[in-house]
Amino acid sequence: MISCTLGDKLILDILLALAVVVVTTICGLPLVWSTGTRTLTKIALSFALGYVLLSTAGIAGALVGIDPIVPQVCTALAGVFICVMFRVRNRSEAHGPGSLDFDRDDRIVLCAGALYLIIGVLFFDRLVMWMGGDAVAHAAMVRMLLEGQTLPVGLPWLESYWEYYPKGFHYYAYLWAKGFPILDVIQTVPVVITAVTPLLLYSLGREMKQDASSVYAFVLACFVFPAHCSYLIWGGYPSAAAEMLLVAAVLAAVVKRWALLALLTGIMLSHTRLLALAIGVLLCWGMVERLRRHLTALHLSIIFWGLLALVAVYLSFHRPEYLVSVFSDRGLASEFVARWYPTLLALFGGAIAIIRREQLDRLALAWAGAVILIVLLADSGPLRFVGSADRLLMVLYLPLSLLAALALCRMDGGDTRMKAAFLMVLIAVGSASMCTIFCSYAGAWGMPQEDYDAIMWLSGQNLSDAVCINLDETGSWVYSLTGIEVANPRMGPGASPFDRDLIPKIIADPGSLDVTGALGSFGQTRYLIYISSVSISRPGYVPPFAEYSQVYPVVNMSYPEDSYDLIYQKGAYVFGFPKGAFS
Repeated sequence: MISCTLGDKLILDILLALAVVVVTTICGLPLVWSTGTRTLTKIALSFALGYVLLSTAGIAGALVGIDPIVPQVCTALAGVFICVMFRVRNRSEAHGPGSLDFDRDDRIVLCAGALYLIIGVLFFDRLVMWMGGDAVAHAAMVRMLLEGQTLPVGLPWLESYWEYYPKGFHYYAYLWAKGFPILDVIQTVPVVITAVTPLLLYSLGREMKQDASSVYAFVLACFVFPAHCSYLIWGGYPSAAAEMLLVAAVLAAVVKRWALLALLTGIMLSHTRLLALAIGVLLCWGMVERLRRHLTALHLSIIFWGLLALVAVYLSFHRPEYLVSVFSDRGLASEFVARWYPTLLALFGGAIAIIRREQLDRLALAWAGAVILIVLLADSGPLRFVGSADRLLMVLYLPLSLLAALALCRMDGGDTRMKAAFLMVLIAVGSASMCTIFCSYAGAWGMPQEDYDAIMWLSGQNLSDAVCINLDETGSWVYSLTGIEVANPRMGPGASPFDRDLIPKIIADPGSLDVTGALGSFGQTRYLIYISSVSISRPGYVPPFAEYSQVYPVVNMSYPEDSYDLIYQKGAYVFGFPKGAFS
C-alpha cells in the first residue's frame, strides 16, 4: 500500500482520482462502445457501468470464497483488452467509435466538472476527516475487507440490518484501498462519484435533443443545489453511488435499454432506497409516454387531476409528518429554504414544460412527480419502509435541475453571450456556496489534528493484538485507520469478548473496582483506552448530527497509576491496561 506524508497527500489524491476515473470508465466502455451516442455520453455511462461491474465482481468473488481483488483486477484487464481490440479495429475510421468529438458545450461541462473535482479534492486535502458519523462506518467496512473479512450481502427484510445493508460501495472502494491509504479513498472516491452524476444528467439532456438547456442542468446539479455537499458531509457514500446509477438508469432507458438490468442491480447493491425511487421514476415516465400515444391532452389532464384529487383526499386523512413539521419548526424551515431556494427557477421551468410538452420536458415532470409522490407516501405511512422523507427528498434536485434549466434557457433568449454570463454567475456563486457549506462544517465536525496524530502514532506501534476501548465516536477511527480492534465501533461487530455496558463506567470512574476487575476478567487481552481531544477540550460537545451520534462525554481523567500506564498524551490521551502490558 502507498503511504505518504501530509505534503504529498494532494498529489496522491489527484493520482487516485485519475485512476478511479480511467480504470472505472475503461471497465464499462466495451459495453457502450458500439452505440451511436455522443462520446461524452459513452464516457459517463461507461463510468456508471464500470462501477457496477467492479462492485459486483468484488461481491461475487467474496460469495465464492476468493479475494474480491482477483475478479476486480480481471474485470479491469478484460476492459483494457477489449478497448484495445476495438481501437485497433477502428483506427482507420476518422470519426469512429474511438474518436473524441467534444463540442463547445462538452468542453464547458468538462472544465466545470474539473473545477468541482478540484474543490472537493482540495477541501479534503485540507480537512483530516469528519470526526465521526457515517464516514467512519464506511471506512470501517472497507477496513474489514482489507483484513480479510467478508461483508455479508443479504436481502432486505429477510436478514438483519447489518447483513442486508448495501455493500456495493465498500467492495468498490476496497479495490482502491488495496493501493492507496484508506482515508484518501474514503475522501476522494465519493467526490468523483458525485461529479459523474451531473455529467450523466447533462448527457441525458443532449441525447434527448435539448442542447440549449443541458449545460444549465449540469451546472445547477453540480454547483447550485447543495445535495452533493450533503452526501460528502454526512458520509452518504452508498446513497451518492446509488443516485449516480439512478441517473444512469434513466439515461440508459433513452440510449441503451438493455443496460437497465445491470444498473438497477447496481442500485440494489448500493442502496435499496434509491432502487425504489428508480423503479418509480422509470414506471411513471413509461406510463406517461404510453398514455401520450393513445390519449389526447384532454384525457391526460383528466387523469392527472383525478390522481391529484385522490392523493389530496388521502393526505387530508394522513398528513405527512416531516413536511408538516417544516412549517412549525423554525430551524427545520430555514434548513429547508436553504436547500431548496433554487426551486423557484424550477417552478417557471415546470410551467414552460407543461406548455411545450417535449420529450425531456415530460421526463422531467414525470421524474419530479414520481419523487414527490413517493416522498408523500413515505412521509404519511404507506411507503415509510422505503426511507425517511428528508433523505428521499434529496434526489429531487435532479429533475428540478432539468426544469430550472428550461427556465434559464428561455431567459437567455438563445444569446450566446447572455448564456455564458449566466453560466459564469452560476458557477461562481455555486462554487462559493459549496466552499462556504464545507468550511462551516469543517470547524464543527472536522477531526482535530491531535486525534489524527494520535491514531497514526498507534498505527506504528505494532499493537494489532490489543483492543482499543474508545470512549467517544472519534475513537472509532482507530480501527478504520490502524486495524486495531475497537470496543465501540460505528458499524459492524465490536471487540469480543467485551461488555459495552462497561464503557459508561470507565467514563465515570476508571479506577473503580468494578472497572479494573471487569477488564482483568477478560483474560490476557491488552486494552488501550482512547480519549479523544474533543472529549478533553470540549466535554459535553454536541456534534452537528447529534440525532445519529452520541454526545461527547465528560470524562473522568483520574486513572490510577497502579492500574494503568499513560502511553500517549499529546492532545488526545491513550492509557494502557493492565499496567506494564505495553512497556
